[in-house]
Amino acid sequence: MKCFVARLGALAVLLGLSLPATGLAQNGQSQESRPSLTQPKPSETPKDAKPVTTPEDDAYQAIYDARGGEQQHVVELGQAFITKYPDSKYQVAVYSLLTTAYMGTNQIDKMVDAGGKVLQMDPDDVDILPLLAWAVPRRFNGQTAEGAQQLEKAQGWARHGIELLSALAKPENLDETAFQNAKNEKLSMCHDGLGVVDLKTGKYDDAIAELTQAMQLGSQPDPVDYFLLGLAQEATSHFADAIASFTKCATDGPMQTQCKTGIADTRKKEAKNIEAP
Repeated sequence: MKCFVARLGALAVLLGLSLPATGLAQNGQSQESRPSLTQPKPSETPKDAKPVTTPEDDAYQAIYDARGGEQQHVVELGQAFITKYPDSKYQVAVYSLLTTAYMGTNQIDKMVDAGGKVLQMDPDDVDILPLLAWAVPRRFNGQTAEGAQQLEKAQGWARHGIELLSALAKPENLDETAFQNAKNEKLSMCHDGLGVVDLKTGKYDDAIAELTQAMQLGSQPDPVDYFLLGLAQEATSHFADAIASFTKCATDGPMQTQCKTGIADTRKKEAKNIEAP
């Protein structure tokens, strides 16, 4: 599966700096490119049997089939489904699909709301826990009561996600490689979320450790993470490491301007301060 919804969306505000529209993007991949570890497939009927479905089944099938395409279409189908079948047996799965679709269409508040509904019904959903743990810290800062509360929630989601994923058994419908890749990507999102929370709450050493682990687990480097890591390294007077991190995102991608500024600022501090051991 190579289409899971983009870890896109704007509105990420970090330490007072507005990140670009791809500020919520990570690893250059779409969220849909990773297999779901919980989302049920529509029931399959043996080839020699006559399918027996209800309009509700057909409506869910349509949303499920649309998940790798235009995300606004998924939003429209999902919203119509919830309106028509508010007590559906597919409620959790539809809200899960809506969560990623809202993210892909840059409707971040709706994404958080839909994901929150999933976790109210299933606090152990290992698809939604990493997604919210990763996205919410990039959306909020700790300077307001609401922001501090959201960061605390994200921290809890991330830790719970790591606990569940670490003990998760492979689903029968995934081969071992696909399972390990999916699990590592979701663990990466959890550690990334913890790292951003640590950065925004001034725990810079912890932020370095979490962001480094997130990038080691992820399949592709994220320019935003290099920028965040550089900020944490600069704050702890690891100037050489900070310059190296900023350099990795200064030549290409959406963070070039911020990373070039990070290099210049770090060089100035490096000239006036002692490098940390």
